[in-house]
Formats: sequence, structure tokens, C-alpha cells
Amino acid sequence: MILDNRYTTRLPLTVNSDQVTCRAHKLETCTTCDLDFSSLNQLSKNLKAINGRIPASNAANPNLSTQINRLKDEGNKNFHAQNYAEAIRLYSLAVDMAFQRPVWESYIVAKEEISLCLCNRAAAYIANGAWVDAYVDTVAVVKIRREWSKGHFRMGKALVGLKRYDEAIDAFNLGLELEPQSEEIRTALKDTETLISQLQKD
Repeated sequence: MILDNRYTTRLPLTVNSDQVTCRAHKLETCTTCDLDFSSLNQLSKNLKAINGRIPASNAANPNLSTQINRLKDEGNKNFHAQNYAEAIRLYSLAVDMAFQRPVWESYIVAKEEISLCLCNRAAAYIANGAWVDAYVDTVAVVKIRREWSKGHFRMGKALVGLKRYDEAIDAFNLGLELEPQSEEIRTALKDTETLISQLQKD
């Protein structure tokens, strides 16, 4: 990273080894100085990687896609083997990798990768009884892909685990609006309504 020293001497930053840090503490993110250069450093790293080659509009790095899919698939294998902790770890790595896509790459690709991996991780959290973590992931999924029934379904499952049954009913109903033929969502909705009825009797 090259910055003109005439300007950096006037600013509360230094540039060393292609990284911008706060001048006082040599930190990329410094709470004391209230400075965060992480986005700038990531952009510099991404620009350096393409070495002047301008990428095609909305292109997506196929190598990154392959790595993300490999982690997701390994996560799926561990999920089906009921090794939920390892599945969560692998899905988390896939999510982190998907968030590393440069800003010029296709938003649609990143949106699908992130939402799918978060939704899968939510399923692993649900299977592990980590209801709050599952709910947090599903909130993100629904914000990223509002029209995807699976996100609402997983949110409903997490809300049932949190004993927030009325909200779970709403989530399942939203899922059914998006995918009326889903037996999975319909069954979850019916089970939750039955559970509410039983609790009201007790």
C-alpha cells in the first residue's frame, strides 16, 4: 500500500507492511483512538490480489465458490452424522469465507452463499438446542432472503425452542405463504398449534 507521506504525517495513522494502523497504538482497529481501518486494509488486499486485472462485471471468483461449497458440503455430512459441533464450525468457516468476497463481485452469489450457510448453521444450532444462536442466524437469513421459505421455517423452529410460540406461528405462516405446498412447514405449524392448545389446557 502506497500513501504519500505528505498526507500521512498529518493523519492519526501509519502504513507498515501494506497495512494501515492507528499511529498511537499500531492497531488496525483501535477503540482508544476510535479508528477502524479493517475495511480499507481488506480493500487494499483485494485490489492487490487482482494485480491490475479488472474483473468482469458481477463476476464471482470460482475458486472461492468451490471452497465455500466444499466447507458447506462437509458441514452437511457432519450434520447428517449428528456431529453438530463440527457442522457448526464448518458452516461458520463457509460464512466467514463468503463475507470475504470483494465488493465488485456478484451480490447475488454472496447473498445465496451466506444465507444458505447461515440457514444450515441454524439447523445445527437447533439440533444442538442452542436456540438463541439459531434465532440470531435466522434473523440474518430472513433479512438477506426475505422471500425464502426455509429461513422462516428455521426461524419458527428456533422460536419454538425459545418458547415464543405465537411468533413461531407467524414465522411458519410466512413460510407457508411463500411455499404453500411445503409439508415440512405445515407439519411444524400444526405441531406448534397443538403444543399451544395443550399448554392452555394445563
